Amino acid sequence: MANPHHLLNISWTSHRLSPLHHGLEHDDLLNNPVSLETYATRLRDHLTNSLADAQGWRAAEDDPTTALSAIGALQSCTWEPISSLSFLSPQGIHEDRPQDQDREPAGLLITLSYETITYRAALLARPGVQPQSQKKARKRGRPSKSSSSSTYLPLLLTRLPKSLRESFIAFLSSNFDTYVSSLRISSAGLCDILESYVASVASSTSSSTSVEDVIREMQLALSFAPPIAPSLKALTVNIPRETLMNFLRTPNSSIGSSTGAGSGSSVLSGLSKYLQKHLALELGLPLPFPTSATGGSGSLVGGYVRLTKVACAGFVATGEGRLKVVAKAGEGSEDEKNMGALKGGEALVKAILERAGSGFDREGEQG
Repeated sequence: MANPHHLLNISWTSHRLSPLHHGLEHDDLLNNPVSLETYATRLRDHLTNSLADAQGWRAAEDDPTTALSAIGALQSCTWEPISSLSFLSPQGIHEDRPQDQDREPAGLLITLSYETITYRAALLARPGVQPQSQKKARKRGRPSKSSSSSTYLPLLLTRLPKSLRESFIAFLSSNFDTYVSSLRISSAGLCDILESYVASVASSTSSSTSVEDVIREMQLALSFAPPIAPSLKALTVNIPRETLMNFLRTPNSSIGSSTGAGSGSSVLSGLSKYLQKHLALELGLPLPFPTSATGGSGSLVGGYVRLTKVACAGFVATGEGRLKVVAKAGEGSEDEKNMGALKGGEALVKAILERAGSGFDREGEQG
């Protein structure tokens, strides 16, 4: 099985997938090496044929260095199950438990190796949800969709040039009868992701100083609705290391608690108070959690300001579905700082995966 550490330190583009229908000939996808080899061969043939046709590969639109002539021929295409989404256990830093081998794989890792570069894509299953649906009874006569098997891997992550990504998505649609759409993360979703990351780092480290070492400084990108601010399209807020920790140490912060709830809230509510005091700018971020120790409202007033990007030393996440988790993997990565980054990255990936599989952050969602 593929190591979950393959998901680290790569800038991914996120998409949402409907269930993959793989017919009666391959009733099991994740645990069937024969089916994985079959689809790997089909994808290799599809890419070889589609990218070498008269239309050509226009990857140079993204990056001139990724033109077909520069990267060479496709040498191999592999499909591997991903052992888990835990960056700290199976094949990870520690806790290599035998029982993990009996668990359902957490998804698929697809690797495309060209002569000069390697590209990857990952299809992930929601934790705690069986990705493999039961095979439906086959009816007499010609097989149909109702008698086929399917696997639900709602989150697709790709590290591919634009033209290659489009060809890969076309392959998924035609071979699995799946619908692929861009995963847009709303302002509320980014607030929730930030909360999950900070709370997870706090729960896995011994002090707030360790949290500071993992997050360092933070950058938030805010966008404004045209009726409110016609001349102000976006604002980038840089929170230096020392200021960030002041937000984390605010009275309503529960950093270091068993649940971690509210630790993300203290960053955003602290920032809101700071901007309102010094810039007379009232944020309207729709926080998905209480904004005061007494319960309070689930959102700050307004709604005309949207959070579109969150970036720190440990991760980057954008409203357009861009994602990167930064952490060390392998030998020499067992220090507390890196283990906090791994734990936070795991929580972040699962938070995005939950939104992809639960119907949150549909395109056009307000907030």
